[in-house]
Amino acid sequence: MAKLQLIRKHDIIERFMHWVHLVNMILLVLSGLQIHFPAFNVFGSMSTARFVHFVDMYVFFFVGVFHVYQFFATGKWNSAGPTPRNMAGTGAVIKYYLFMADTKPEYGKYNPMQIITYFLLFAVSAVMAVVGFALYWPVQLAVVVNAFGGLMTLRQVHYILSWVFISFSIVHVYLILTQPLKYTKAMVTGHYWKRAGG
Repeated sequence: MAKLQLIRKHDIIERFMHWVHLVNMILLVLSGLQIHFPAFNVFGSMSTARFVHFVDMYVFFFVGVFHVYQFFATGKWNSAGPTPRNMAGTGAVIKYYLFMADTKPEYGKYNPMQIITYFLLFAVSAVMAVVGFALYWPVQLAVVVNAFGGLMTLRQVHYILSWVFISFSIVHVYLILTQPLKYTKAMVTGHYWKRAGG
């Protein structure tokens, strides 16, 4: 009988922050949609929706700052940064995701496409945060408002960027449902079992 090897995937901080971020994003999207489309009434009054959005934008911001700090302070850049070593084999991963290969290439913590996606998502998150704060403080952050050509354009950019997160979430859920369950469980337990040599 083949021996099982315990693979540690996510530490407790990563798991905790992942679930905090999940709840945070759901609340931000739902409250944001109600603010943009008042008929999409999830939180009752508009003032409640704005309050939820306001509180969660701070959660979003501080979770992002913490992620960036942890990323560099704990050396995770070495395993999850878009370095030449971590990008090796990108072509093989693309072929798998485009259904041109049957077997998913094995990597360490993240494969090259995950690294690229998460890195770009951090960049989009930074822009989203700046735009969001500029919408909340248009006078104090007038330089940002003017750079985007006014409040109306700023609102449109904020709305479009929200769909980047929604689209990412849809693809993310799809990939979760099409991968072995052990990887999903690892986001709860922190580890999964793998057959030695397999």
